[in-house]
Amino acid sequence: MCSDHVRADLQYLLSATYEERIAAIYKELWVDNNSSEAVFRMMNNIADVPARMTAPALLVVGPGGSGKTAIISQIYKHVKNSEKLLFISMAESPEINIKKTLRSALAMALELPPSSSARPQSGTDIPNEMREVIKLRGVWGVVIDEFHDVLLRPKQEQRTSMSILKKLVGSEYGLKLFCFGTVIARNALRSNEEFKRRFHEVELSDWVESEAFRSFLFEVEESLPLKRPSNLYSEKMVRLLLFLANGRMDKTLDVIRGAACYAIKMEVEQINEDLLKRAAMSPWGY
Repeated sequence: MCSDHVRADLQYLLSATYEERIAAIYKELWVDNNSSEAVFRMMNNIADVPARMTAPALLVVGPGGSGKTAIISQIYKHVKNSEKLLFISMAESPEINIKKTLRSALAMALELPPSSSARPQSGTDIPNEMREVIKLRGVWGVVIDEFHDVLLRPKQEQRTSMSILKKLVGSEYGLKLFCFGTVIARNALRSNEEFKRRFHEVELSDWVESEAFRSFLFEVEESLPLKRPSNLYSEKMVRLLLFLANGRMDKTLDVIRGAACYAIKMEVEQINEDLLKRAAMSPWGY
């Protein structure tokens, strides 16, 4: 049996059980692509910018499922000195009694008690505890996921959050900002002239028929423990995947993974057009 279509480090899975192979299919998968490489390159270039009156700020926008959170998960591997970055998610806390604000999210990321976010000298100040920990740890930048949630708050809270961000990028802290969110974040920032000037914007696009997409599919196929090649990068498969997933990153992977599981369970050992359609209709029906 030829196994050249599977990555060398995964070829052992070809003799594993159905359950083990399906579990492997659903493990976290990262494939470098043009969009993510561009973001990492910009982040590394920004990391090299010396201290100045206002630190650089980057806004990465894209629809849900376009790969923003996946990029954030890879920053540790692709961005220099990333252990000195502060990571914040503005998604609402599942704890009903806790209303997340930018200040409380900062406290959480700094491993400070929530109470330390509630004692600023004024509504827009950063508490002394936070200031000291930021400087003590040598934090040089802040990564904010779900950044649009900062901007979808009551006006007073929005103004407070914007004032805190302004202080973070100002000369006292000089922290570089890397914000990830939906186009709502872009639209909100464009209504604020001062912040529109501070942020450089990058938009993550959906896949289209291109060599970059074929290369992506080639690498994805190499990660699938199927005994026969599927040729996902062929013209007919590319067009079908674009149609089924509308070019969206997460949907594309969901369809391929579901189809691979069908291929294992039905013992055909390769993905074909019919299995892609089945997976799009019923991803867990295998």
